[in-house]
Amino acid sequence: MSKYIPKSILIMAPLLLSSCSATQPLEPIPALLVQPTEDNRIVLEHAIGDLFNSQPIKLANGVFTQQSKVVIERRLAKDNRGNLLDGREIREADSVSLLTEDGQCYIRHDQTGNIKLVHSINCLATQN
Repeated sequence: MSKYIPKSILIMAPLLLSSCSATQPLEPIPALLVQPTEDNRIVLEHAIGDLFNSQPIKLANGVFTQQSKVVIERRLAKDNRGNLLDGREIREADSVSLLTEDGQCYIRHDQTGNIKLVHSINCLATQN
């Protein structure tokens, strides 16, 4: 029985090593939209809203066409007359990045590192 142990180790070792390399985390790189359209913008607004656990975030028409990162300022708290509420914390702006890996496009919330796959848009890696 002990003569089978070395053989089984030789058989199992490559399988275990290959499974470890297959579970490496994503290493996406910055990207830009290939063809910006209104539909792409709407898809991105919903994806960013999902990352922020909020309603869709309003974006400019040319978003992610020249830069892979967009800064999104937080809304200031106001009362029902539109006046800023006193004593409210003013937090830093958030930023999101458009990334690509293996032909897929992703949105990353830069402050948390959360990444969301975005279907139905085309993006290409930026030239560094």
